[in-house]
Amino acid sequence: MNSLRAGAIVFALALVAAIMIIWKPWNSCDAPDEVCDFVAAIEDRDGILGSKVSAEVMDHDAFAKPDLSVDLQFVLSDQLAPVQAEEIVLEMAQRIQAGAHALSLREIDMAFVAGPPQNIPGSKAKTYPLEVSENFSDIGGEERAKPGLLSEKASFAFRLRQLGAASVANYSATAANLEQLLTLGKFAAQANRPTDLALADRSVRYSPENRIVISEIELVINAANRGGFQSASIDNSGLILTVGNDAPAGLEKKTLAWLDHYEPFAEPMAYKLIPRDYADIAEGWVGSKKPEWLIPKPVVLPDEVKSWPANQSAPLCADEDLEIVLGTPDAAAGSRYMPVYAKNISARSCALQSYPQIDFLNEAGEAQPDIALQPEPDILLERVAIPSGEAVISTLDWNAMSTSLDPDQTVALSIAAAKGMKPVQLAPEYDGQPTPLDILDGAQIIQSPWVQARAGWGPPDDAFKPQPPTSPRP
Repeated sequence: MNSLRAGAIVFALALVAAIMIIWKPWNSCDAPDEVCDFVAAIEDRDGILGSKVSAEVMDHDAFAKPDLSVDLQFVLSDQLAPVQAEEIVLEMAQRIQAGAHALSLREIDMAFVAGPPQNIPGSKAKTYPLEVSENFSDIGGEERAKPGLLSEKASFAFRLRQLGAASVANYSATAANLEQLLTLGKFAAQANRPTDLALADRSVRYSPENRIVISEIELVINAANRGGFQSASIDNSGLILTVGNDAPAGLEKKTLAWLDHYEPFAEPMAYKLIPRDYADIAEGWVGSKKPEWLIPKPVVLPDEVKSWPANQSAPLCADEDLEIVLGTPDAAAGSRYMPVYAKNISARSCALQSYPQIDFLNEAGEAQPDIALQPEPDILLERVAIPSGEAVISTLDWNAMSTSLDPDQTVALSIAAAKGMKPVQLAPEYDGQPTPLDILDGAQIIQSPWVQARAGWGPPDDAFKPQPPTSPRP
């Protein structure tokens, strides 16, 4: 009896499948009859379960046949082998592209889907666990290659589904767990297909820019396995870890130490560790390996400048050894620049190895609050021995700030050549007249150390020349 019942069930399922293939309940066509007839004719083949077609009239000449923009969706059997899916998609795309001109199909959005559909809440549309798509037109040239590109996407997507991907959309896939994520990544890397990979809940994501690097996927997986993170992701900006609300105490400190000692990659990778409250975001480089452009190097002197002798016997400069002056402020494309010079007015060489210590003062003589004065990252802080009568330069670089709602601008700078030295107060000038600087509360300023000279910056001689009075700045 049980065997008879089982046989009846198998027969019923087979009958339903046969009816579905013949009936094709997925079919719908909201387009001109000739388009519907054309699609119905070419989809009548094994492996295609149905189609959905819609069309819109584009702008056209009132005396000509209207051009159409069409959306085509074909439902494929999810039992197809990747090579079968590739062949079907290639044939269908080529036939539609070949008939586009006669049917006045100017724009074609073509998609192939497979797997059990799910309803989208609040919509009649459905989603499928597999979808590949491409946009076509009836124009030649590069358009001729698109059927081949679409068929390659289909083959790749079916292979990812065979490996257990929960869903695939073009070159992106979701995995059920971290182990499967790594499996999908290894296959995509072997196929040389940059593929966005993620867990279904998006808590772990990997989005390569040009190619998949397995060690990068392993990093984001290792980070997620440490626990306590709301999300862990890698994209073209680097590794981003967001601490969860239930993270254990000390997670951030331990994670920073782990990242700084992680085996670095061939190409440096930046990281951000975002705490629960999104305050004090920690940033660094995995394995403490910085890119070359961030590694401080000795300043490159202009071609016409001869390097001063190192003169290791020169003592550190004292307050009375130096005269400090401001160079003329300058601007370009939203950026602001100003040099600071320190001239050795003593009778012998003296040395500096420091950044100028600067406060930016408003009209009340108060220091602007929350100024971030940051060292220029690619210039090495070095000892510079200043011969008698010569001057060194430190450069300031900041972004323009709006003064329309905050007139409390910087009108003077209090500058000491090094920590512990006596500051002098100086007012910036333009054409010999005092000029305020748009350095306000919260400004971020990049500052170089004292160096002998810098390409693109004026020589110190001009700053120490007496300036004749001129007309006020317009």
